[in-house]
Amino acid sequence: MEKGCSEFNNALETLCRTIAFFTLFDSVIKKNLKKLKQMKVKVQQRLQDPDQRWELRMKFLQQAKSYIGMPYHKRYHPPGSPEYESPLFLDCCGLIRKVLLDLKEDFGFVIGPGNQAYQYDTLPFTLATEADMKPGDLVFISGSYFNTQMKRQIHDMVHVEIWLGEGERTLGARWHRGKVQIFDSYKFVSSSYGEMKYQFKSIETWLQGICSLQSTQVGFSKAVAKSKIHLL
Repeated sequence: MEKGCSEFNNALETLCRTIAFFTLFDSVIKKNLKKLKQMKVKVQQRLQDPDQRWELRMKFLQQAKSYIGMPYHKRYHPPGSPEYESPLFLDCCGLIRKVLLDLKEDFGFVIGPGNQAYQYDTLPFTLATEADMKPGDLVFISGSYFNTQMKRQIHDMVHVEIWLGEGERTLGARWHRGKVQIFDSYKFVSSSYGEMKYQFKSIETWLQGICSLQSTQVGFSKAVAKSKIHLL
C-alpha cells in the first residue's frame, strides 16, 4: 500500500512539474510575441519616414560593400589557398540574402532561403530606365543557360547585382572563381548563359518592411513559399 502511495505521489509531483514548466513556457512565448508586436509597430512607424528609408538604403549598401573580397564558392579554389579557407562564401543572391539577414531588425523581416528568382519575385516595382534607379536598387538578369542539362530558373532569372548609383557601376558576385567586387558596368558577357535581359527593380518595398512573394502560380519550393518571411 505504501509503495502504491509513493508511486502515486511521485507521478503527481512529476505532473505538477510538467504543468509548471509548460505554464512558464507559455508565459515566455506570450511575452516574446508581445515584444515582437511592439517592435513591429516601431519599425513600421520608422519606415514611413522617407528620410529613415533613405538611411536604411545607405546602410544596406554599406553593409554589402563590407563583403567585398569574399569568394564566390569554395569548390572553385585550390585547397590551401586563402579563398578556399575563407570562413564565408557568397554568390550573387547569397550576398543580397546575407546583407538582409544582417539587417533583419532594421528591415523588419527575415528574407527566405530562395535564390535570385525568389528575390526578384518579392520586389513588385520594376523601373523603366537606369535614370530611375537609386543606390541599393537591384539589377536582375534573365537568360537561358547554354548547358541544356541545367534546370531553368523561375522567371528565367539567372543573376542579380546591386546598383551603386555611380554611372553603370554595380556590386556583386559575378564569376565562379571571382569574389564580391565592384564592376564598372552591370553589362557583361557570360560564359554560362545567353539571351541576357536586364531588369531594374526598386527595393522600396523592402525598405517599407514588406517582403512577400508576388507570384502565386510559379514553382517555388514549399520551403521557400512557406518560409516565415516577416520577422515581426
